[in-house]
Amino acid sequence: MAALSVLGTVQAVFAGESLFNDGVGVVIFGVTIGLATGDSLGVTASEIALSFCREAIGGGLLGALTGWIALRVLKGQRDPHIDLLTSLALATGTFSIANLLGMSGAIAVVVAGLCFGTSYSHSVFDEASRKELDITWALIDEVLNVLLFMLIGFEILEITLHLFTVLATLAVIPLSIAVRALSVLFSTLPVHLRQWQRGRVLGILTWGGLRGGISVSLALGLPPGELRELLLPVCYGVVVFTIIVQGLTMERVARRLYPASV
Repeated sequence: MAALSVLGTVQAVFAGESLFNDGVGVVIFGVTIGLATGDSLGVTASEIALSFCREAIGGGLLGALTGWIALRVLKGQRDPHIDLLTSLALATGTFSIANLLGMSGAIAVVVAGLCFGTSYSHSVFDEASRKELDITWALIDEVLNVLLFMLIGFEILEITLHLFTVLATLAVIPLSIAVRALSVLFSTLPVHLRQWQRGRVLGILTWGGLRGGISVSLALGLPPGELRELLLPVCYGVVVFTIIVQGLTMERVARRLYPASV
């Protein structure tokens, strides 16, 4: 989106959504997989809601606390290397503490990162520190994504595709796009009620909802069995479709919806 020079507000929505979607998805996946596998038999709805709140809200509060502490620790010093090491310790330490407390490590790290990169942080970090942080974390992100998809590729090689799997993948692809459109529509409905011309946001947010490696990595975490052998290639097929088809046509969609901005 940044490469296409789309409106800054739309880019901000994509960035924020991509951060929280993965964290919330991991939490919901953990709860539902427990119900599906029978690990949560006898658990009431209130207990499930309490568990979700503990993981999601508790993880968010923990991340905000650790992010604030990290900024306070770094205030007053101007060493880029200390800033970088602190950011690494913040990510790994926050995740470990969240897991020990039964909270969502993904959400905790996301919130900690947001706090670490707030406007207040501009008074803590100088230009050299911000540049080193951006370069290092961009490199870490690329390396981890490459390793993840390599592992996914090795796993896929061991799976035998069947006709039913292919048909299921073809059926799930349009279904996932439709669900994405509904989720975006209902979440932005108050905006559409006041300003209907902003409906183009619905189109670009729907088509730009690319599925990444987190979806397949969650499927890899399923217990061995027929369900895993079915869901893993289907999930992988949806991810490949969104990256190749939706990703490569994103520029055309953006140019049509935002001709003055691209």
